Amino acid sequence: MSNLVVVVTGGSGGIGQALIKKYLKEECFVISADLEKSTDFNDKNFSFFKCNVECENSIHNLFEFVLNKYSRIDYFFSNAGILSLGDEHSSNFDWEKNWKLHLMSHVFVSRKLLPIFKKQKFGFFLITASAAGLLTHIDSITYSVTKHCAIAFAEWIAINNVDCGFHVSVICPQAVRTNMTKGREKDVAALDGMLEPDFLVEKIQEGIDKKQFLILPHSEVQNYIEKKSSNYDKWISGMARLKQKIENNK
Repeated sequence: MSNLVVVVTGGSGGIGQALIKKYLKEECFVISADLEKSTDFNDKNFSFFKCNVECENSIHNLFEFVLNKYSRIDYFFSNAGILSLGDEHSSNFDWEKNWKLHLMSHVFVSRKLLPIFKKQKFGFFLITASAAGLLTHIDSITYSVTKHCAIAFAEWIAINNVDCGFHVSVICPQAVRTNMTKGREKDVAALDGMLEPDFLVEKIQEGIDKKQFLILPHSEVQNYIEKKSSNYDKWISGMARLKQKIENNK
């Protein structure tokens, strides 16, 4: 694995930071792309590039930086994200922010990345979505909807590039102990446990090694997906009861 070129968006905290730590330990060349550098890894193989993934021109500049320095990309983790709580009255600003981060950032990346991977005939494109994109997040309509979009996008890219020599994966954890989940340890997403970021990235690597499209760090999610698909009405009524139970316990 040493000498691989690994790019991580949203690298300044949480899952992104854990990914950087892992691949630096494996002696990869790692580029963190984020709005700010929260950690200096003090490693000659580490680079930071200030990047706003909501902006296509900023993504373009990121690729220019990486290719000028290394001439290739092996792993690209499209990982940046936010959690905005709210219902159908969520502001247009929240909708737009979630839309840009959870869908359009992946679109912008794919426009630059896929031609590189097709030319290389190798590469891994890994999109951080969420179990909320397969199920729902009962406290956030913007997060639920846009994470569904991220998974649908990843599916389409995987289907339409199956013979192009590279692999697409989508990562769908429930709760992970990050700044995003701080103070929300008793939320529905944490009912099956809150994973530590370092554990999560090992599950991600297992999925990469197996070339899995859908990586589920919380094994329980597979069962939830099957229950949802087998009886949608029962699943919706069950989620409504769960929401009410959580509200009553607050």
